[in-house]
Amino acid sequence: MKRILLALFVLLFVSGCVDKKRVLNIQNEGLCSAPVATIYLNDIEVKNGDESFHISKEEIRDALTVSLKATKCFRVSIDKRDKESLNVENEYLLDTKAALFREKEISEKNIFKKEIKELLSMTISVYAYNKSKDVSATTKSELVINKSKILGFTTTPEQESDKKMILTNAAKKISILLKKGFYKL
Repeated sequence: MKRILLALFVLLFVSGCVDKKRVLNIQNEGLCSAPVATIYLNDIEVKNGDESFHISKEEIRDALTVSLKATKCFRVSIDKRDKESLNVENEYLLDTKAALFREKEISEKNIFKKEIKELLSMTISVYAYNKSKDVSATTKSELVINKSKILGFTTTPEQESDKKMILTNAAKKISILLKKGFYKL
């Protein structure tokens, strides 16, 4: 009986430490039947607002490449090009700016338990342009994580999966917005 009670206590303790976060499933696959433009990923600028929440230019480039290709609306290249070397009307350079933000809030529920809320946020803006046309889009991806600390113990945060989820959602949203922008041209 003691083992069962101990097992129940441990199970309740572990399950109460971190709230399960819902995964947002954004569908951007196969939005077009044929590509409408070739996009050359150009400049990427990242402003990291916190040392523990950092996404590199390469990670953003990879996520954008995957998301833009998944729509089947764009041919994507990471080759360096300049505006004058674009020789076709449906070739565009894509400049990207990303800003990362992390906010942490700690509140004491009682003497034994602290609640920690963490907000991870990524704003991404893209600007696709050639000699005669341009398209821009901006979106935000956020994740709120609720954690509890009981008697000073806490579980290890899943920072890599949280970072990947924020980046993937932002890249998918931006690919959908770009598709809409190109169809308005």
